[in-house]
Amino acid sequence: MSALREFFTEEDKTGILAAIREAESRTSGEIRVRIEKSAGENPMAAACAAFEKLGMGNTEIHNGVLFFLAIDDRQFVILGDDAINEKVPKDFWEEVRDVVIDNFRKGLFAKGLAEGIKLAGEQLAMYFPHERGDINELPDAISFADEGGGQ
Repeated sequence: MSALREFFTEEDKTGILAAIREAESRTSGEIRVRIEKSAGENPMAAACAAFEKLGMGNTEIHNGVLFFLAIDDRQFVILGDDAINEKVPKDFWEEVRDVVIDNFRKGLFAKGLAEGIKLAGEQLAMYFPHERGDINELPDAISFADEGGGQ
């Protein structure tokens, strides 16, 4: 088992995945979680690289959201694709980040991610509601960088 995968309990992982599935049940948007050991000197660049590696920019209408967490660096980034960024209020991602970080400060990493995913899902559902025939374009899975890093 990978060291990064051990950061969360099985119950934590189940809760995060349930939050993703619940959010995506109401939207055509895609939500992913990426866990890495380190983000290096530029967490935003590391998150952008993960966004691309996971194919987040390849969704049909560019409405994906990535929650990126670098464990050792204690860095957290939320990235929304172009279409969602054009729709959400200007300070929306900062509000989501604050909710997530407040939980992280209490050591509640899975709860923080789940609450952030819920908030992102609400916005995605508002602007990109689930419609008949929508397909799940990306896996509902937590991506751990030390397991090959891809999907």
